[in-house]
Amino acid sequence: MGTIELHHQNIDEAADALTQASNTMHQSMDDCLHAVTTASADLVGDMQNAANDFYTAVQNADRAMTRDINRAADILREMHGLLRDADRNGAGGFHH
Repeated sequence: MGTIELHHQNIDEAADALTQASNTMHQSMDDCLHAVTTASADLVGDMQNAANDFYTAVQNADRAMTRDINRAADILREMHGLLRDADRNGAGGFHH
């Protein structure tokens, strides 16, 4: 009979990697927003409006991506909990 192996550590590592990627991306976006703020201080008129629009677009994208990636990590952790429960429940049905 074949065997089924689930490497729980890999799932934990994947969720942690998602969270870390989200944090890194957010920091990069924050750095970009800071640079736009600094640069736009010297702009006027249409250029300043364009910089403000860009700032808003990047800020909104950052919020959405951070939320979505963190939600994906949470879902992966939830799925992992369900798999662990299934393993425990399934193991209870086997008697040696």
